[in-house]
Amino acid sequence: MSDQMHPTPPAVPVLSALCEQAEFQRGLTEAKETFLEDYDPAPLSEEEMITEVELELSRRMTERAKLLARLDEGWPCSSYLYHLGYVVGIINEGLTYARESVPA
Repeated sequence: MSDQMHPTPPAVPVLSALCEQAEFQRGLTEAKETFLEDYDPAPLSEEEMITEVELELSRRMTERAKLLARLDEGWPCSSYLYHLGYVVGIINEGLTYARESVPA
């Protein structure tokens, strides 16, 4: 929980403004929490990364999420920054898993 209140500074200063956005951080956090629910415990393939980007960041999916939020009060309304954070988080988790699973 303290990680959410004091996020780790980004490795790339160019992304610092993006990383300061609450919705982007929420997407990163949820990606970390759901990675192993959605993927096998293995590094992500390039195809899986592309699919994640296409699904989460397309205009169609963004508009669908907004529509669902309007129709169902229990459906969370997620911004584009949330989806961007989620995709970056999923890819990061896949790459982190790949790095950690390589024998030393």
